[in-house]
Amino acid sequence: MAIAPQTPGELSISLCRGDDYSTLVDLSISIVGYTWSAAIYSLSTGTTLVYPTISVVNASAGTFTVSITDTQAATLPPGTLGIRIDWTAPGDMKRRAFEGVCEVLR
Repeated sequence: MAIAPQTPGELSISLCRGDDYSTLVDLSISIVGYTWSAAIYSLSTGTTLVYPTISVVNASAGTFTVSITDTQAATLPPGTLGIRIDWTAPGDMKRRAFEGVCEVLR
């Protein structure tokens, strides 16, 4: 029997409160036609604190950036939070693409 897991990839980040943050993600698959959403949230309550921006760099090559502005980062409490990135592929197929922790330093 074949095993074909569809669990989210791990994406953990670390940033300082009040700093701009951006990282490039390379999936090495075409993401043409995909839409994205992201959230940084409280691990204890599940409340969303910030919605990072997802910007596709090269859809054919599968690259995009995850960015948080200094203003957004200033609102985050120091400590360990959760981060998740979801995609909707062509044909309305939804998936949690990445999940991890966001370490916020003072």
